[in-house]
Amino acid sequence: RLEMVTKLAIIWMHGLGDSGASWKSLQADMGDIGVPIKWQFPDAPVAAVACNDGYKMPSWFNIEEIPLTPGAKDYPADIEVSVKRIHGIIADLEKEGYISREIVLGGFSQGGAMALQAALRYPQRLGGAVCCSGWLMMQDSLASWSRTENKDIPIFWGHGERDQVVEYALQQVGTLALQAHGVGSVTDKSYRGMQHSTSETETADMRTFIKSLIF
Repeated sequence: RLEMVTKLAIIWMHGLGDSGASWKSLQADMGDIGVPIKWQFPDAPVAAVACNDGYKMPSWFNIEEIPLTPGAKDYPADIEVSVKRIHGIIADLEKEGYISREIVLGGFSQGGAMALQAALRYPQRLGGAVCCSGWLMMQDSLASWSRTENKDIPIFWGHGERDQVVEYALQQVGTLALQAHGVGSVTDKSYRGMQHSTSETETADMRTFIKSLIF
């Protein structure tokens, strides 16, 4: 839990081919949680993506094929570049006066996968991480790249049971891998009938989770 928190900063990462601007409605959806929230919605770099025949689009890292299934190929070099970018945004927030425990990383789909990577690799304890319809990359080497500083970080992981883009099974595979390594304090929620999207119920659950980081 956060101590003496007077503000929060949330860095939210969009999915493949999307933009940060399309998620700005989250600010209104989250509403008043008791402390002011500074939102950041960075745009991923434009890069060729294998699953779309090499077509260039906003992407945090390469993806070999869709749907994503357990055992999907990871691209460690791409991941490291994007993690460094997100860590730079965190560093800028810290220069503005935010302590690391006042900073939460979140995202949807590819952005959710990025939120887990950037949070678990950060060398100071962050406030929390939110993964909506994402997946845990590089889980076989989790022990070597995750930092002990964020070993007990609170994580919210929501996923639609009818997701045909990032398979629902990836939620269970990922949360089990985290548990097996004693990494993160995971709140996992599944949503019956939900496909590769978010819902009012999930947003409400996410809001409850973020409030729990404060009080």
